[in-house]
Amino acid sequence: MGARQAVFEEFLGHKYAHHCSAEQVRLAIAEAIKQADTEGQSLGEQYFALLSRFNDNHSRILYQGRSAEPLLEFCEHKLFKEITYDKVSVRAWAQGRGLELTL
Repeated sequence: MGARQAVFEEFLGHKYAHHCSAEQVRLAIAEAIKQADTEGQSLGEQYFALLSRFNDNHSRILYQGRSAEPLLEFCEHKLFKEITYDKVSVRAWAQGRGLELTL
């Protein structure tokens, strides 16, 4: 992990504890995929589709400045120029697709 990313993660942990980075969302979905696979659930494909949808939406936000997912609340951090997501909205977005995420 780079120094800039480490500082950003530390900053999220204090002032923006209710927000998470795109990487944290991806890691949460990846963990859910691993857990579904080890438990023998058939949700792995649904989580993979959720990850793909999140990545598509994140790219759209980066390049067009708007989201295709109305439930995902985001903001751009002015200092770090990073997109952060509200944890509650990410969980609600996943639950809307019948999936649970732990952030």
